[in-house]
Amino acid sequence: MHNKSYKKAIVFALCLTMLTPLGSMAVSSASDSSSEAAADTSSAVDTANSEESSEAADDASSEAETDGSSEAPAEADAESSADASGEEEETTADEDVVPMLSDEEAIALETCEQVAENDNYILYCDEENERLCLYVKSSGSYWWTSPVNVAADETIVDEEKGTAMKNAQRKQIASSCAIKVGDLRQEKRTESPAPVYSNKARVSFKTETDGVAVTYKYSSEGVKLTVHYQLCDDSLYVYCDTSEIEEDNISTVDGKVLTKLQLCPYFAASPAVDIDGNETEGYMIVPDGSGAVIEYNNGKNNYPDYSQQVYGRDYTAVPLTAPRVTEQAYLPVIATVSGSSGIVAVCTDGDSNVYAKAQVSGQNKQVYNNCYFEFETRSSDSFFMSGDSSNKINVFEKDGIKTDRFGIRYYPVEAEDGEEVNYAECAEVYRNYLVNEKGLTASTADNKNDLYLDLFGGVLKQTSICGLPFDLKTEITGFEQAGDIVSELKDQGVNTFTVNYNDWTNNAIKNKISTDVKPSGTLGGNSAFEDFLSTENTTVFPSLNNFTMDSGSSGYFTLTSTAVRISNAYSRQSSYSLSFGVAQKGVSPALLSPGKYTQAFEEMIESYGDEGVNNAGFGYFSSRLVGDYTRKDPYSRNKTMNIITEQYAAAKDSIGSIIADEANAYVLPYVSDVTNVPVSSSGFNLTDYDIPFYQMVIHGYIPYSSTPINKSSNSDETFLLTIAAGSQIHYDMTYVDADVLQDTDYNDLYYTNYEGWTEMAANQYKVAQEALAAVSSYTISKYELSEDGSELTTTYSKDGASDVKVVVNKKDATVSVDGKVLDVSNCIEGGLED
Repeated sequence: MHNKSYKKAIVFALCLTMLTPLGSMAVSSASDSSSEAAADTSSAVDTANSEESSEAADDASSEAETDGSSEAPAEADAESSADASGEEEETTADEDVVPMLSDEEAIALETCEQVAENDNYILYCDEENERLCLYVKSSGSYWWTSPVNVAADETIVDEEKGTAMKNAQRKQIASSCAIKVGDLRQEKRTESPAPVYSNKARVSFKTETDGVAVTYKYSSEGVKLTVHYQLCDDSLYVYCDTSEIEEDNISTVDGKVLTKLQLCPYFAASPAVDIDGNETEGYMIVPDGSGAVIEYNNGKNNYPDYSQQVYGRDYTAVPLTAPRVTEQAYLPVIATVSGSSGIVAVCTDGDSNVYAKAQVSGQNKQVYNNCYFEFETRSSDSFFMSGDSSNKINVFEKDGIKTDRFGIRYYPVEAEDGEEVNYAECAEVYRNYLVNEKGLTASTADNKNDLYLDLFGGVLKQTSICGLPFDLKTEITGFEQAGDIVSELKDQGVNTFTVNYNDWTNNAIKNKISTDVKPSGTLGGNSAFEDFLSTENTTVFPSLNNFTMDSGSSGYFTLTSTAVRISNAYSRQSSYSLSFGVAQKGVSPALLSPGKYTQAFEEMIESYGDEGVNNAGFGYFSSRLVGDYTRKDPYSRNKTMNIITEQYAAAKDSIGSIIADEANAYVLPYVSDVTNVPVSSSGFNLTDYDIPFYQMVIHGYIPYSSTPINKSSNSDETFLLTIAAGSQIHYDMTYVDADVLQDTDYNDLYYTNYEGWTEMAANQYKVAQEALAAVSSYTISKYELSEDGSELTTTYSKDGASDVKVVVNKKDATVSVDGKVLDVSNCIEGGLED
C-alpha cells in the first residue's frame, strides 16, 4: 500500500516538472516567432499584406466564426471596428505620426513602380500600400485607387469628442476592393451588414500586359477573386471576370455566396482639406433622374449616403408596401470633379445590376468625398412565413453568378480653358463612349421642334347590363378624336407633332398581351386608324406595351408566362393604397416573363411590317428591367437586358423609327425619339441641386421631350426647366371628360382632358420653337447656374456655327436667347405678376 502511494507521488511530480517547461517553451516560441515575423516584414518588401500574417489572421477569423464566437467579422462596420480596436490603437496612432505626402512624393516611394505606359497615361502600382495611380500626361493629374494620405489625415470627424478617423476605418478606406456575402445557413439567411474590405483579405499582385492583376482572398468569407487594372488609350479599365471568382461553399444549407462587389470604392476620393490645409472644392455628379450634383464638403453629415439602383428596381420582386416615389437612374455613369480636372466613371460591364453611390466628408465619421459603383452579383428577395410579418426570410439568386464580367472605365476629363470642368464636359465623355462603344449616331434634324403628345385610346370600364356587372371596352380617345385634338392644336399655331398612341388594340384595352397591329373597332377601326397615321406634319407611334397582363391570351398564359420571383412565387404587380401604402387586395397584373420577350418582339416586328407601319413603341420595355428566377430557365437582369438590346436593334432595322417612353442607356443607340425625360432629380437630401445631365448626353443626337407638363404639380416651373434642358414640350391628352375615367385603370389621368390644355400647350410650343428649334442639332457644351440657382444658362455648340446661349430665369419667369428676351407671359398659368 505504501509502495503504491509512493509511486503515485513520483508520477505526479514527474508530470508537474514536464508541464512547467512546456508552458514556458510555448510562450517563448510564440514570442520568438513574432519577432522573426516582424524582422522579416521590416527587411523585405512584400505584397500589401504579409502573406503569412494575413493567412493566419484569416484562418483565425474563420475558426472564430465556425465556433460561433463571432457572428459577424470585425470588418462589418468601420465605426464599430474602430471602437473595438480600443485605446491602444489610438495611442499607437499618436506615437507613430505619419507624414503627409504629395502625389509626387507618393510616386517616388520605393514601394511604387511604373507598370504600364502609353501616349496619354502612366499606370503606377504600390503593392505595399495596395494602391494604383493613373497619371495624366497632358495635365499632370494623379488619380489614385485609394487616398494617399488616409493614414496621416487628422481632420476632426467627431466634433463632440474632437477625434479624427479611427485606424480601423483608415485601413478600410485604403482598401482597393470590398465585398458582401450572403449567409445561407437556415438560421441566418442574411447579408453582411457592411462591406468586408480588402484589408481583411490576402492580397497578391501580378504584372500583366498594360497593367496589373490583383487577387483578393477573403478566407473567412470563402471568396477569392481577381481584379484586372488595364491601361487603355483613353481610360483605366478595372474589371473582374466571373470565371475568376471562387466561392468555397455555395450550398443552400450552410454556404456563403458573394452578393455585392465594390471595385475601387475610393477611386479619386477627395479629402475635406488638401495637403496644405485648405478646404477642397469640387463636386460629384450622380445619375438620379435628369442628373444631380453633390458638392464636396456640403455639411450634410447627418443624412444617408446617396444610393440608387441604375435602371431602376427589379420589378420581379414585389414590395409589401408602396416603393418610395423617386426618379430613375437611367445612365450607368458618375463623375467627380475638382478644379480643372476630373474623373468620369462608366459602368461598362455588369451595369444591369449596379448601384451608384456617393458620400461626402463628415458622413460615417470619415473625411472623404467619393462616388463609386457597387455591383449586385446575386439578386435577393424576401418573404414571410405563414403571413407572419415578424418571420422574414431572405433568399438569394440560386446557383452561380449570372453576369460574365463586372467592369468600370475611368475616363480623365480636363477643362479646355483651364477653368473648372463643366457638367457638359463630363456628359461629352459619356456621349463619346456611347458613340464609340455602343454605336450611337446623331439622328436629330436641323430646326426640329415638335409638340409631343401621349394619347390614350381605350380602357375597360365596369357597367351594368340587366343588373349584371360587365367590363366593357370604352373609347377614351378614338382615332377620329385624336385627329380632332391635333387639328385643334394646329388652329392654335402648332406646326409639327410627335404622337405616342397607347392602348389602341382590343387586347391592349383589355390588358392582355397584344402583338398584332389590329386597331380596335371600339376606337374607329382600320380606316380611321390609317387616316390618323397619315395626318399631315404628324408622326404617330402606335405603341404596344406588353410589360404586364391581367389575364392570359393565345401564346401567353398566366400560368406559364408569368415571371417567377427568387422566392418561387409568381410576380404579380401590386397596386398600393394611397392612404396607407399597403398592397391592395385582389388579383394583380402578372409580370410577363423575360423568357417570352423574344417571342413577343418577333410577333410585333412582323405584324408592324405586314401592316406597313414604320413607327413603333414598346412601352415599359425601354425603361424597366426585370428577371425571371424560375429553376427551369432562369433569366437574370443581365440576360434580360441583352435580349431587349437585341430586339430593339432588330426592330430598328425592320420597322424604322422606334419611340422610347423613358429610355435606359442600353436602348439609346436604337431609338429615334425619347419621351418622358425628367427635368429634375428625386431631391435626395444629400444632393445640392439638379442639372440636365441626361439631356446634355443626348442633345443633338436623339430628339427628346420632357415629362408631361400638365402632369406636374408645378407646371410653370416644369415648363421653364424644360426650356433650360433643351427639351421639347410634352403633354398627356384624352378626349373625354375626367368623370369617364373614374373607376378605371385611367384613374390617374384625371388631368388630361384636351380642352383645358390646347391653348397653353400651343403657347409653350411657340416659345420652344423660338428658343430651341435653331439648336436642335447642336450639342450642349456648357451649363451654368447662378449662385442662388434661379438663373440657368445653357450654351449650345456645333462645328462651323456660332454658340447660342439660352438663359432661363425661374424667379422672374423669363427666357432669353443670345440676349433677346422672349415673351412667355401666356405660358405661365395665370400669367406673370407685374
